[in-house]
Amino acid sequence: MGNEFKLNVNSDLENLSSIADFITSSTRELGLSGVGVFQLQLAVDEVASNIILHGYTHQTGPIHLTIWKENDKIMIQIQDRGDPFNPLETDKPDLQAPLDERSPGGLGIHFLKTVTDSVHYQFKDGKNILTLIKTLD
Repeated sequence: MGNEFKLNVNSDLENLSSIADFITSSTRELGLSGVGVFQLQLAVDEVASNIILHGYTHQTGPIHLTIWKENDKIMIQIQDRGDPFNPLETDKPDLQAPLDERSPGGLGIHFLKTVTDSVHYQFKDGKNILTLIKTLD
């Protein structure tokens, strides 16, 4: 597996900047650059925010991030013990609909799917496990 980077934080909005710094430094060290780093930073911020605000409803819990490289792909795994939620099962937002007719939410998950090459989800041993995969530039 080679270099592997890990970060464990509590589900608190104040930890989002630490998560962003971790994503930036780890992905750069693994060879990602430019827009790709920024896209993954935003994607993981979206996931972490959803875990904090929705997964751990009115409580705190752990968020575990692991980043590694497999061949020419950056792998980011995010684990939490919040409420089970598979973001891959959400409806695709209607981007053509007028703003006042759109359902709230869903754009972050759409963005996540757009800026990564693939996303995998499983709920195992009481944990949400989301893996984001992005091919190196």
